[in-house]
Amino acid sequence: MLFNTEYLQGRDESSHHRPDVYELYSKARNWNDLSQSHMNLAHLLMEEGLCRASLIVGHMAVKAKLKQVYLQSEGMLPLEDICYDELINTIRDFAEINLETELFLNTLQYIAETENATFLPRIDEGHLEKMLERIEGILSCLVVHSVSDAVKIRIEN
Repeated sequence: MLFNTEYLQGRDESSHHRPDVYELYSKARNWNDLSQSHMNLAHLLMEEGLCRASLIVGHMAVKAKLKQVYLQSEGMLPLEDICYDELINTIRDFAEINLETELFLNTLQYIAETENATFLPRIDEGHLEKMLERIEGILSCLVVHSVSDAVKIRIEN
Protein backbone atom coordinates (compact mmCIF):
# COMPACT_ATOMS: atom_id res chain seq x y z
CA MET A 1 0.00 0.00 0.00
CA LEU A 2 1.57 3.32 -1.04
CA PHE A 3 0.92 6.61 0.66
CA ASN A 4 2.30 10.12 0.90
CA THR A 5 2.53 11.24 -2.71
CA GLU A 6 3.84 14.65 -1.69
CA TYR A 7 7.31 13.10 -1.84
CA LEU A 8 6.90 12.84 -5.60
CA GLN A 9 5.45 16.34 -5.92
CA GLY A 10 8.30 17.95 -3.98
CA ARG A 11 10.96 16.22 -6.04
CA ASP A 12 13.49 18.50 -7.70
CA GLU A 13 14.16 17.11 -11.19
CA SER A 14 17.41 19.06 -11.55
CA SER A 15 18.99 17.36 -8.52
CA HIS A 16 20.71 13.99 -8.60
CA HIS A 17 18.55 10.89 -8.99
CA ARG A 18 16.30 10.34 -6.01
CA PRO A 19 14.26 7.18 -5.85
CA ASP A 20 10.53 7.56 -6.36
CA VAL A 21 7.94 6.17 -3.98
CA TYR A 22 7.74 2.86 -5.84
CA GLU A 23 11.50 2.33 -5.59
CA LEU A 24 11.33 3.14 -1.88
CA TYR A 25 8.45 0.72 -1.44
CA SER A 26 10.42 -1.99 -3.23
CA LYS A 27 13.51 -1.38 -1.09
CA ALA A 28 11.46 -1.47 2.13
CA ARG A 29 9.82 -4.73 1.03
CA ASN A 30 13.24 -6.22 0.17
CA TRP A 31 14.70 -5.31 3.59
CA ASN A 32 11.63 -6.77 5.28
CA ASP A 33 12.01 -10.06 3.39
CA LEU A 34 15.78 -10.10 3.91
CA SER A 35 15.34 -9.68 7.66
CA GLN A 36 12.98 -12.66 7.80
CA SER A 37 15.31 -14.78 5.66
CA HIS A 38 18.23 -13.96 7.92
CA MET A 39 16.27 -15.02 11.01
CA ASN A 40 15.32 -18.31 9.36
CA LEU A 41 19.00 -18.91 8.57
CA ALA A 42 20.03 -17.94 12.12
CA HIS A 43 17.78 -20.68 13.50
CA LEU A 44 19.20 -23.25 11.09
CA LEU A 45 22.75 -22.28 12.09
CA MET A 46 21.82 -22.59 15.76
CA GLU A 47 20.48 -26.11 15.14
CA GLU A 48 23.84 -26.99 13.58
CA GLY A 49 25.68 -25.67 16.64
CA LEU A 50 27.20 -22.70 14.82
CA CYS A 51 26.77 -20.16 17.59
CA ARG A 52 28.77 -17.21 16.28
CA ALA A 53 27.43 -17.61 12.74
CA SER A 54 23.90 -17.69 14.12
CA LEU A 55 24.40 -14.44 16.03
CA ILE A 56 26.09 -12.76 13.06
CA VAL A 57 23.13 -13.59 10.84
CA GLY A 58 20.72 -12.50 13.59
CA HIS A 59 22.56 -9.18 13.69
CA MET A 60 22.18 -8.91 9.91
CA ALA A 61 18.42 -9.44 10.35
CA VAL A 62 18.26 -6.55 12.81
CA LYS A 63 20.28 -4.27 10.52
CA ALA A 64 17.97 -4.99 7.58
CA LYS A 65 14.88 -4.30 9.72
CA LEU A 66 16.39 -1.07 11.10
CA LYS A 67 17.05 0.13 7.53
CA GLN A 68 13.48 -0.74 6.59
CA VAL A 69 12.05 1.20 9.54
CA TYR A 70 14.39 4.13 8.80
CA LEU A 71 13.18 4.24 5.19
CA GLN A 72 9.54 4.01 6.20
CA SER A 73 9.79 6.61 8.97
CA GLU A 74 12.00 9.10 7.12
CA GLY A 75 10.61 8.54 3.61
CA MET A 76 14.09 8.21 2.14
CA LEU A 77 16.90 5.70 1.85
CA PRO A 78 19.53 5.69 4.59
CA LEU A 79 22.99 6.75 3.48
CA GLU A 80 25.12 3.89 2.15
CA ASP A 81 27.71 4.40 4.88
CA ILE A 82 25.31 4.99 7.79
CA CYS A 83 26.62 3.25 10.86
CA TYR A 84 24.56 1.00 13.10
CA ASP A 85 24.52 3.50 15.99
CA GLU A 86 23.27 6.31 13.74
CA LEU A 87 20.53 4.05 12.42
CA ILE A 88 19.35 3.28 15.94
CA ASN A 89 19.68 6.91 17.01
CA THR A 90 17.63 8.16 14.06
CA ILE A 91 14.69 5.84 14.64
CA ARG A 92 14.92 5.61 18.47
CA ASP A 93 11.93 7.85 19.16
CA PHE A 94 9.85 6.64 16.22
CA ALA A 95 10.36 2.95 17.07
CA GLU A 96 10.33 3.53 20.84
CA ILE A 97 13.69 1.80 21.36
CA ASN A 98 14.42 1.84 25.07
CA LEU A 99 17.85 1.79 26.72
CA GLU A 100 17.73 -1.93 27.50
CA THR A 101 16.97 -2.79 23.89
CA GLU A 102 19.66 -0.45 22.62
CA LEU A 103 22.21 -2.03 24.96
CA PHE A 104 21.22 -5.49 23.72
CA LEU A 105 21.55 -4.35 20.10
CA ASN A 106 24.98 -2.86 20.80
CA THR A 107 26.07 -6.10 22.50
CA LEU A 108 24.82 -8.07 19.51
CA GLN A 109 26.82 -5.78 17.24
CA TYR A 110 29.93 -6.31 19.36
CA ILE A 111 29.53 -10.09 19.17
CA ALA A 112 28.84 -10.06 15.44
CA GLU A 113 31.55 -7.61 14.40
CA THR A 114 34.39 -8.40 16.80
CA GLU A 115 37.11 -10.77 15.67
CA ASN A 116 38.27 -11.64 19.18
CA ALA A 117 35.00 -13.00 20.56
CA THR A 118 36.67 -16.09 22.03
CA PHE A 119 33.89 -16.57 24.57
CA LEU A 120 31.34 -17.50 21.92
CA PRO A 121 32.17 -21.19 21.57
CA ARG A 122 31.31 -21.57 25.27
CA ILE A 123 27.79 -20.13 24.94
CA ASP A 124 25.42 -23.00 25.48
CA GLU A 125 22.52 -23.62 23.15
CA GLY A 126 19.91 -22.50 25.70
CA HIS A 127 21.52 -19.08 25.97
CA LEU A 128 21.81 -18.76 22.19
CA GLU A 129 18.16 -19.69 21.85
CA LYS A 130 17.21 -16.95 24.33
CA MET A 131 19.28 -14.42 22.39
CA LEU A 132 17.54 -15.35 19.13
CA GLU A 133 14.17 -15.09 20.88
CA ARG A 134 15.14 -11.61 22.05
CA ILE A 135 16.13 -10.65 18.51
CA GLU A 136 12.78 -11.91 17.23
CA GLY A 137 11.00 -9.91 19.93
CA ILE A 138 12.82 -6.74 18.85
CA LEU A 139 11.99 -7.45 15.20
CA SER A 140 8.33 -7.91 16.14
CA CYS A 141 8.30 -4.56 17.93
CA LEU A 142 9.88 -2.91 14.89
CA VAL A 143 7.21 -4.47 12.66
CA VAL A 144 4.51 -2.85 14.78
CA HIS A 145 6.07 0.57 14.15
CA SER A 146 6.65 -0.12 10.46
CA VAL A 147 2.90 -0.57 9.92
CA SER A 148 1.78 2.37 12.05
CA ASP A 149 -0.07 5.37 10.66
CA ALA A 150 3.03 7.53 11.13
CA VAL A 151 5.09 5.86 8.37
CA LYS A 152 5.70 7.69 5.11
CA ILE A 153 6.14 4.52 3.06
CA ARG A 154 3.74 1.71 3.96
CA ILE A 155 4.20 -1.95 3.06
CA GLU A 156 1.86 -4.83 3.74
CA ASN A 157 3.40 -7.48 5.99
